[in-house]
Amino acid sequence: MDDKGEILSSSEVDENIDLQIWTKGLSPRLVICNKNQSSRKLIRLNWLENRERKLSVKGKKRGESIEYSLADLLPHFQRILSEYAVYTSFKPRLWKFAVTLEKVLHAPAIVTEKGELSLLSEEKRASLWLADLTEGKKGEGSFRPFFPLSDKEKDAIPEGCLSITENRRGVEDLFKTGVVRKLAMREPARWYRSVRVISAAMLLGFSFCEEDGGEVSDDLWREEDPGNPAKLTNATLMGLGRKFVAYVRHFAALNAVETRISLDSDKELQDQGYARKRRIEFPSGLLGDVDYSVTFFDREDRVMALGCKPRAATSRHKGELLYLFPTSIYEQALTNDSLGGAPDDYFTVAQLTTAKTFDAWVNNILPYITSFLEAL
Repeated sequence: MDDKGEILSSSEVDENIDLQIWTKGLSPRLVICNKNQSSRKLIRLNWLENRERKLSVKGKKRGESIEYSLADLLPHFQRILSEYAVYTSFKPRLWKFAVTLEKVLHAPAIVTEKGELSLLSEEKRASLWLADLTEGKKGEGSFRPFFPLSDKEKDAIPEGCLSITENRRGVEDLFKTGVVRKLAMREPARWYRSVRVISAAMLLGFSFCEEDGGEVSDDLWREEDPGNPAKLTNATLMGLGRKFVAYVRHFAALNAVETRISLDSDKELQDQGYARKRRIEFPSGLLGDVDYSVTFFDREDRVMALGCKPRAATSRHKGELLYLFPTSIYEQALTNDSLGGAPDDYFTVAQLTTAKTFDAWVNNILPYITSFLEAL
């Protein structure tokens, strides 16, 4: 351990180990102190995300090993991270960073040609808002939401409040309408909590939703102003922005989407009465870190399934991924992703599975950081 660093919080687990938070002005590290061996080990906080992981330490006796589950240690993790947030500049940095990140995530894509609306590029389809300048005079138009509104949210966008005049089409202009704040008040889990989880994860050194963001997390602490939007490029976010958009767009469907692991998805689904319909190949980067073959299955009761087979070994899951949901959910998802254009199975499968992955990631990290988010 670097002597120039500082222990900011500590929790005694038992006679064998203590848990601590250490930092040297960068993203914090978890310290596991083995009192039996008088040794310490530094670990990035993304180590905590694998809930099945066991912590094994050497005992006092030769060959003795003591094992702990992460669930057993959760109260200690919560305590040391809460103390870390109180005794450092973390909370004000988190607040400022979250405000900036929210604006980066809501930045509207600009559309000036009417024909473009039915054939948007993939980059613009991965935006929550469109600055639609295809009607009326030059520099005039409106901000269009590229996501469905829930019943709670419909009155957050009164008619005419999202008009664009004098070419004021940027994200600051969108925020001045007050619509983003109104949406967050009506559906906090969808709009408010998710941005705060991303912000906390980036500053604390958790994964960037299955991507390694360790160096980026440290870089954010090197910046005097972590709220500088110029620093938050697509490369910095490492796909988190697109995953957030997928999550927001398909938020209402997520509880109806079941995910599980299968050793043989074809056999399992056919045994359950599903009929195989078609297959799509996905290159690496869309559904995970390897290529996937995705097979569509339908059943007579209008339930459908996706069997996702990795084409190479992946550390993200064992076996094959299964997604099961009512056919109506998928039909609506195709509509939500098209904005009136032609439906695209390829894009919507990636969006739905990504949204489900992001949702699981948020819920996995939340127990560690809930106390920080409540303070914002």
